Amino acid sequence: MNLETKNRILYVFQEHSGYAWTKDIRAKGIHHKYLQELVEEGIIIRIRHGLYSLPEIESYNSLHEALLVVPDGIICMGTALSYYGLTSWNPPDIHIAIPHGKKIVLPAYPPVKLYYFTGVFFETGRTTITLDSGQQISIYDKERTICDSVRYRNKIGIDITKEALGEYVRSKDKNLNTLYDYASRLRIRSVLNQYLDVLL
Repeated sequence: MNLETKNRILYVFQEHSGYAWTKDIRAKGIHHKYLQELVEEGIIIRIRHGLYSLPEIESYNSLHEALLVVPDGIICMGTALSYYGLTSWNPPDIHIAIPHGKKIVLPAYPPVKLYYFTGVFFETGRTTITLDSGQQISIYDKERTICDSVRYRNKIGIDITKEALGEYVRSKDKNLNTLYDYASRLRIRSVLNQYLDVLL
């Protein structure tokens, strides 16, 4: 692959906030085989079948962009765990909670995975943070995020849940009273206790 072709491909990524589908590359008259070459060189990352991203993409900008197209959404689950530094897992999709029944047309960029909640399950632990860029986003706080990792442990993986709990217990700003309150509201108090009994 020559330098001109490489630059043309990278320009496509820049047009789409650091992401590109195989079809986007082909639409520019470029053979998609070059994507694998760029992956092997470490210039781009394969997120999933047909979707790639630049490794240096600014994740916080992606969070803001995702919420712009998902009104009333709240950053949750794996994305929140990653934001708080509670896991080494970096999910390829941005996890966003929305009210049950709300219809959303998902954007092509950035990739989003939706979680549907109702009532107290949607509102509990909701907070607003200001990013380094000055943008404000809605995200569940640490305690709610831990509760979700326990509630959905079979979906995200037991190992990830244990890692997050371990990091949370070791954190200086943990609030166990709030954690237990949320766990009661979200009906996972007994399960949470089983895990914390081992860690505390």
